Amino acid sequence: MSAGELVALIQGLLQSRNCHKMEVSPENSCCFCLTLRSGTILIGIGNCLLYLSMFTWYLTSSTIDTGGLRDGLDVTSLDISIFSIFFVKTLVNILLLVGAVKRIPSLTLPWLCANAVSMMIAMVFIGITILFGTTKLNLNYNEYVTSLTIMGMVTGINLFCWIVVFTFRNNLIMEAQIERVPSEMEFSAVNNQQSSTLIPNAPPPSYNEIESYKEGKPPPEDSPPEYEEAVSISMLSSECSNDSAKGLVLRKKSLTNNAV
Repeated sequence: MSAGELVALIQGLLQSRNCHKMEVSPENSCCFCLTLRSGTILIGIGNCLLYLSMFTWYLTSSTIDTGGLRDGLDVTSLDISIFSIFFVKTLVNILLLVGAVKRIPSLTLPWLCANAVSMMIAMVFIGITILFGTTKLNLNYNEYVTSLTIMGMVTGINLFCWIVVFTFRNNLIMEAQIERVPSEMEFSAVNNQQSSTLIPNAPPPSYNEIESYKEGKPPPEDSPPEYEEAVSISMLSSECSNDSAKGLVLRKKSLTNNAV
């Protein structure tokens, strides 16, 4: 077995192992009959509609009497806070939609960060309500239970959506890695085959050549022939030239004598 056949055998074994490992595809189910991608798209669309309706209600509702821009007055700190939250939430949900449609995992990261912060704030509010709801916040029993129920449901839904988007992002990264591994293996196999075909069985250099290369010396050249060898070579060449000249003269004489 040559070196090229041995390399091809090892590469075949490695490729078969990697193929067996990559046969396990990532989980892609969200809930019911939806995939993670369709679930992520629905989450982005639902959040955009939710924040748009809440912002419209804030601008047009008559039950809120805080003044500011709604009443044609100067902008207050509450208006700035509402506008900032609406802008950030809408932006991250649009990025989430683009990332889910075009399968770009990096565009889902802002949504994950923004909703992680929102869930942490909601959990802090739940803890404050549990500890100080009936004492410092002056809530009766019905308000206490209702506020805890609403905040718990909202936090649970946000946590479920966050898990869906996080799993979808991890699956996109895993799929990209799975697609990248076979191309790298094919490239290395082509390089190994080219190297094996270019130099199939090249003999190693001798010890003297290695030492001369280390010392920076040029490779050794053949020594010139000795005096006796040079004289014998010149005599042989002169005899060959004389024989060829005699053959030509005999050919001319035979032609003039009409002898073939």
